[in-house]
Amino acid sequence: MAKKLLITYSFPPRIGGIENYYLNLCSRFDPSEIVVLAHIHYQSEEFDAKQKYKVFRIDFFGGKFPPRWKQMKKTIQEIIASEGIEEIIFGHFHPFCLLGAELGLPYFVFVHGTDVTQVRDWWQKRALRKAYANDWCRKFIANSQFLADQLSGLVGNRFKIEVVNPGIDFLSLSKEVDDFKARKELLGLSDKDLVLVSMSRIEPEKNIEAVIKLMPELLAQIPNIKYVVVGDGSDLDRLQGLAVNYGLKYQVIFTGAVDTDSVAKSFYYQLGHIFIIPSLKPEGFGISYLEASAAKSAIIASKFGGSAEAVKDGETGILVDPTKPEEIKSVIIKLASDSQLWEKMSTAGVLWARNFDWSSQMKKIKEIIG
Repeated sequence: MAKKLLITYSFPPRIGGIENYYLNLCSRFDPSEIVVLAHIHYQSEEFDAKQKYKVFRIDFFGGKFPPRWKQMKKTIQEIIASEGIEEIIFGHFHPFCLLGAELGLPYFVFVHGTDVTQVRDWWQKRALRKAYANDWCRKFIANSQFLADQLSGLVGNRFKIEVVNPGIDFLSLSKEVDDFKARKELLGLSDKDLVLVSMSRIEPEKNIEAVIKLMPELLAQIPNIKYVVVGDGSDLDRLQGLAVNYGLKYQVIFTGAVDTDSVAKSFYYQLGHIFIIPSLKPEGFGISYLEASAAKSAIIASKFGGSAEAVKDGETGILVDPTKPEEIKSVIIKLASDSQLWEKMSTAGVLWARNFDWSSQMKKIKEIIG
């Protein structure tokens, strides 16, 4: 297999779905087949030393003159020469993908969501089309059909577009968690509680605010309902204040940042009877929905974007209009009050999620990139 250089801004120890995606991707290559060039991070030295493959770091935007990513070319060329690189993988679309045309090697571009959906300005569109049309570009790999449709609309054709949904670590997510009951009690939860879970970056577009504001009405009908919000982000402090103002200090539980590997996340997914993220912005795919399905949660997700490919509406969960709180409330009550429906959807979700194990998704990726 040709030795590859992955160039990505989004890589651990930064926290996020794309970061976790590339950690999983790289771990499934032979260490001799993959090298990573990632953006600098203050905790990277310790993290990089633990990886079996080589990780190089650079300030992607440290150039003195615009475009500030242009200075990356020299570093990339040095890595190509020293490591015997034969192919390039750009971990997301950015105008720095234009460097692919200057490196003299085949390249692939993986796209995940906002790197495509937020391409609006003429210069961004021009850069995308040039990166796509260049002879050295072999494929753009989209994480959903939704994103592939968005991409083809921007570049004008589908000739180089492939779709491979993200993978999950099914066994880790579905395996019974050690000390589950004790850890659950530490969060102030009991076996009698019906638990909603949201796990994501805590940002306004995730629409967690809508669920918090519904909690007083939900408690009136489901007195044992609790809401666990897992993660960190720019909206965390505001949402914590909102929960206090609504008198929900003990009904809405914020965990803050947690480890993002599947073993660590499995505890929080398994807490939830219902996993809910009614995102206001269309998701590129929505890997967290599949991870929650593997842990036997019923899912509530936005009907917009790639979520409909991760959640089978009416089978593994229910898709809602995220701008309609009454609809969200109605679906929560429906899943919380109908145990037969919950059992049917959560069981179907486990079977559905099994199809997306990293072993099968990695096989598809390797068939494309060689």
